Amino acid sequence: MDFEIAGISLYYIISWFFIYSFLGWVWESVYVSVKKRKLVNRGFINGPFCTIYGAGAVTIYLLLRPLRGNLALLYLGGVLTATVLEYFTGWIMEAVFHTRWWDYSSKKFNLHGYISLASSLLWGVFSILLFKILQPFVSWLTSLYPQPAGEVILAVVIILYCADFAVSAYTAFGLSKTFGKVEDMLEDLTSYLQNTRLYETREEIGEKLESIRTAIRQGELMERLEARREEFIDRFETVIAENSLKEGRFYSEKKEELEKRLDDFLRKYMEIRQKQNVFKRRMVRAYPNLKNGFKRYREKHQDKRTR
Repeated sequence: MDFEIAGISLYYIISWFFIYSFLGWVWESVYVSVKKRKLVNRGFINGPFCTIYGAGAVTIYLLLRPLRGNLALLYLGGVLTATVLEYFTGWIMEAVFHTRWWDYSSKKFNLHGYISLASSLLWGVFSILLFKILQPFVSWLTSLYPQPAGEVILAVVIILYCADFAVSAYTAFGLSKTFGKVEDMLEDLTSYLQNTRLYETREEIGEKLESIRTAIRQGELMERLEARREEFIDRFETVIAENSLKEGRFYSEKKEELEKRLDDFLRKYMEIRQKQNVFKRRMVRAYPNLKNGFKRYREKHQDKRTR
């Protein structure tokens, strides 16, 4: 590993990448675990690495080293470099895996949900901390062991990382297909409820079914769907009464059909969920808004096709 980039040995660049990826994983996992009040293994891959932190830290260090003596320029350079990296990383991951892994759409001054002003300003602060605190610490770590031993360790880590990344990429593709199946089921249920005229508009039905989507994200589908079933049935009875239709064969057949539709949705969802392996479940726990991201991706591309 004698090859150099910007005057730095490739051995050290790769070593720093994995150390920063690990530190990023520790930060993300601790922050999310405290926020969710449960242990969360954060990151795209299953191992203890957050790739974007490693790639971001090494890129910022290599590009901004000439500015390390000027804090103002270092801050602005960090804001620009990290923002561009975050935007294109988010865009590429959405294009490849058909879902969003983070979304700033709810924050002010965001661009397409990939970046926001607040996060960009924090990246500038991180860049200063990188040069003043983190990089000296990381450089000290890599000086604790001889390079030949480090190269052996690095070779093992690279092999394991590549294997983990391949498994995670395959898992992410599978999740997009799973989300597609669930969304198709929700679309079918929405169309059916609209045809029954239980609710006036598609938007009203969408609001009712949003609780089902929330239940899917939170793993509480059975309880939420049972409650929603009762609401649908009650609403159906109200519609029957409003139209002065007597309870009879027509009413009982329609009610049975409605109950069957709801039961079928639950059964199909449970079948899909039971087929998910440990890697898919881990990824959904790490990024609980993936389903929302897939839904937004799908709606965006459907709008483009209808224009």
